[in-house]
Amino acid sequence: MKTLTTSIVALALVAGAFAQGKEQPLWPNGTPGAKGDSPRDIPTLTPFLAPAGNNSGSAIVICPGGGYGGLAAHEGATYAQFLQQHGVSGFVLKYRLGSAGYRHPVMLGDAARALRTVRANAKRWKIDPDKTGSQTRRGASRERGWVSGAAGP
Repeated sequence: MKTLTTSIVALALVAGAFAQGKEQPLWPNGTPGAKGDSPRDIPTLTPFLAPAGNNSGSAIVICPGGGYGGLAAHEGATYAQFLQQHGVSGFVLKYRLGSAGYRHPVMLGDAARALRTVRANAKRWKIDPDKTGSQTRRGASRERGWVSGAAGP
């Protein structure tokens, strides 16, 4: 019983050290080009900030893959938590999808806005705006290449 209690306490401490922030809309005053107001029409960004004692100042916007039909959950929070453990803040982007009726360049706009949002909030989130980038998988990989130029400095 003592071992079980110790294990539960240790697990709770680890989970608390690498917690995620609150999901927030990319456009707090309304999403441009939204086809509705359901969750699939509102792109969001969820921060997973590196802990204070292990913060490199770097940040990655994570665009989960899914072939524009859905977002692979294991490529969002899982990647962000891995980055947190290594001193990098991760920001998971929930972008609009083709399966919800959106087409290029909407996804690009969501990704560029996410990168600009991270850079604009660098002081608040204790990151270096010059040490930010993006990470994508499968369908979202096309956006990553375009985001570099579209997001600006």
